Amino acid sequence: MDRDVVNALHALYQHGETPASDLLGKLWCGPDSEPDLDDLAERRGGKLRLNPHLIKFIKATEQQMANLPRPDFVFGFPLSQLPRKQGERRPAFVAMPYGMPWFGPVRDLIVAAAAASGFVAEVSKDLGTPGLITDQIWHGIRRAEVVVADISGNNPNVFYELGLAHALGKEVVLTAQGVERLPFDISTARLLRYELNALPAFEAELRKAFTSVSARYSYEGSQPNF
Repeated sequence: MDRDVVNALHALYQHGETPASDLLGKLWCGPDSEPDLDDLAERRGGKLRLNPHLIKFIKATEQQMANLPRPDFVFGFPLSQLPRKQGERRPAFVAMPYGMPWFGPVRDLIVAAAAASGFVAEVSKDLGTPGLITDQIWHGIRRAEVVVADISGNNPNVFYELGLAHALGKEVVLTAQGVERLPFDISTARLLRYELNALPAFEAELRKAFTSVSARYSYEGSQPNF
């Protein structure tokens, strides 16, 4: 879907049925060709209009995006993937700072707590697929049903990944060592504080956090209300 298609959809959504010549004259493709609208738009005589079902879908999506999306955001998960089957582990994504001496033990603890709670955790540091790391992080977060973000030290990479999680409406578990003050934008978020000399207690709290993640499918519990 290129910019011409997006602009055509935007114009038709805002203005309704429009003479094709008026619409095409404002696009890069020009009046001699048309953007590939497939079944998105209908032609009636010399006019174009959006498919009524598409209009309904756009309205619902715009309503979801009027504020930060919630976990039921329609594009929060890749629709191109098959629904997760009952019994399969739930995907989780872990964002945490690299290079710290405590990275390995804390990562292993989070992964273990996830596994004990029916999740499989993917850590951004461990992504090994060739390609742009930002694309891999995006795909990992989009697949995830919960994102764990360790903001110890206010690492900028972690906050970047946390921002992506918020943009996709993900449920987030924030963790941090010590008593660092939270940045204003997330100052009201729930935070699991931990100490390196008390990791068993931290793992117990993590397990509670994982088990409190809302159900995505009916076989996992009651329907959540966001």
